[in-house]
Amino acid sequence: MHAVYDAPAPEPTSLDLPFYGASFDASVRRFFRKYAVFTGRASRSEFWWAMLFQCIVGSIAGVVLSIVMVAVVVWVVVGAEQEDGATTMINAIVASTLVMVIGLALVTLPVLLPSIAVTVRRLHDTNRSGWWYLISLIPFGGYAIYVFGALESDAAGIRFDSQRALPQMEQISS
Repeated sequence: MHAVYDAPAPEPTSLDLPFYGASFDASVRRFFRKYAVFTGRASRSEFWWAMLFQCIVGSIAGVVLSIVMVAVVVWVVVGAEQEDGATTMINAIVASTLVMVIGLALVTLPVLLPSIAVTVRRLHDTNRSGWWYLISLIPFGGYAIYVFGALESDAAGIRFDSQRALPQMEQISS
């Protein structure tokens, strides 16, 4: 194991193994390369860098979409001076809502499946079944996922590794 402030570890040659001490860019690459991989494990660094990446992307998208939404409302309201004001305001609300929903879908959908996958793999690294992810559907259950994500790795989590990773783990341990 690496100390907290050590340099990032070298990347394992196989995507089947967890990458302990992963850097931000390596974690984001693995986040997308293991897009729909629900077997195996993910290290804490892989998980938390992926979560940070999603927060950054979501924040940027939120700011951009808010600006676009305000611009749509202003554009429609300025055009309201020539038409019926009440109808135009309703159109502005509908148009800005559509812009926001479509924009959020375009940002959220590409990272939804990899987000679930990295969370399931992180649960595996703490020796928990991926089915624990369903606890996030309960109000405030998502906090438990973050707590599990912060826990130390458990060696018994190797039971969730794919069969291809097991021979590689034996080589590393010997």
